Amino acid sequence: MTPPGTSDTQAGTEPAAVYLLQRHDGQRFKIGWAVEPMTRVRRLPEFMADELDLQASHAAWLPSPLRARQIERSLHRGLATQRALPPHQLDGHTEWFMPAALRTAMRMLRQMPAGGVTSLPPVLVPFEAAPQPLLDAAPPDADSAVLVSAQDVLWAMEDLLLRACALNPVSVEGQGEERVIRLTEVRGPRARLGDSMRWALLDLDTYRWAVGGCSGSFVQLMHYEGNDLLLQMTPMRTVRRWADGALTWQVQALLERLRGLTAYSRSAASLCLEARGRP
Repeated sequence: MTPPGTSDTQAGTEPAAVYLLQRHDGQRFKIGWAVEPMTRVRRLPEFMADELDLQASHAAWLPSPLRARQIERSLHRGLATQRALPPHQLDGHTEWFMPAALRTAMRMLRQMPAGGVTSLPPVLVPFEAAPQPLLDAAPPDADSAVLVSAQDVLWAMEDLLLRACALNPVSVEGQGEERVIRLTEVRGPRARLGDSMRWALLDLDTYRWAVGGCSGSFVQLMHYEGNDLLLQMTPMRTVRRWADGALTWQVQALLERLRGLTAYSRSAASLCLEARGRP
C-alpha cells in the first residue's frame, strides 16, 4: 500500500527511504517506507501523541519507490514472527515489531543491494538526515551482481509460494541442510491452484538465477508424490557460497514463515474439527 503523501505516479527514479522508527519507551519499532519520511511520520498517531524518538531512528535511502517497497516487504516478511501490534488499528498499525528484532532489521538492510546505479547496500543514516546520494556501482563485481540477480529471484519465488500457501497447505520437511517444501494437492480433484500458478511452480526457471558465468537455483529437484508437489531446496551450504552468504538468512526466513503458516493452518483446522464435534 502506498503511504499517505506518496503517489504512485511519482517518477520511478525519485529516491525513497526505508525507515526504522523507534519509540521513546522502546516497546516496539516500525518498519516503513516513504518518498518523504518526515511527512509520512507526522501522520502517525504515535507522532501526534509525542511517543516517537526520531533521534534514535534510522533511514536507508533507495533509488526508487519500487525498490523501497520491495525491501520494506522483505523486512516485514523476514520478521513476521516478531510483529508487535499496538493498542490501536489506526494508520500503520501492522508495521510494528518487537524491539529484539531491531538489530536483525538493521543487519538485513545492510545486506540488501540498493539497486539502480549501484549493487552496493544502502547506508543507514539518522532518520532526520537529508536524503543521501547513492554511490555509483563499483567496477564490475561478479559477487555483487549475483546478489542483485539472486535477490530478485528469491523475492519472486517467495511471492509465488506465499500465494500458493493461501490456497493449498504448504509444509517444510527435513532436517539439517536438507529441506523440502511440500505443496499439497497441486493436482487432482482437490487442487485449488490455477493453471498459471501451477505452471509457475513447475517451471525450474522460477527458482534459477544467472549472472555472467555464475548461476544457481534455490530448488535442486522437484517431483510429485501422489498429488503433492515436493520442492527439494538447495542445501544451505551451497547458498552460503552465493554472494558471500548474504542470502542465507532470507532463505531461512522464508522457510520459517512457511513453517509458521503451516502450524497456524493445522491449529485452525483442529479448532474447527473440535467445534464440529461438540454437541
